[in-house]
Amino acid sequence: MKTLLSDGPSAHHPTEIEQFGRLAGQWTTRITYHPADGSPSRTISGEWEFGYALEGRAVLDVWRWPGREDVPATGRTPDQECGLCVRIWDPRLQLWRFTFHGTARGDLLHMFARRIGDEIVMERAAGSDLVRWTFGDITADTFHWRNQRSSDGGRTWRLDQEVHARRLKSH
Repeated sequence: MKTLLSDGPSAHHPTEIEQFGRLAGQWTTRITYHPADGSPSRTISGEWEFGYALEGRAVLDVWRWPGREDVPATGRTPDQECGLCVRIWDPRLQLWRFTFHGTARGDLLHMFARRIGDEIVMERAAGSDLVRWTFGDITADTFHWRNQRSSDGGRTWRLDQEVHARRLKSH
């Protein structure tokens, strides 16, 4: 897969590529789900790996839950996911085109992403709702990701899911 994977960012748009590229490496995650019905939150482990791709013009990531340490000896749990994200900077639009492929449930999501202050925000419409995925509090060794939903056109947001990540290994 030498053509797919890349050692670093392209010289084209390096500042933009580094928005996600700084996450290159392996991360361990704690994923918390906040049910909309008010039932108790649940937390599981996970893993997230980021890397440069397509001659350094894209950033791929693979995320999975539960993490390998929480998968039973049978190798499967009834509730798990392994997904692939493809992020490509579009210089004409000055934003990221983002696609998520979830293998467990057949999810396919398309979003646009942009930097807002110190955060990277991905957005899409989901029926009459707006969905926002945000990377924030990014340091060299940690980040916080949150999945929020708005049913009132973005006036208020409900937290559906959040991820606290800790770096295991750099790219």
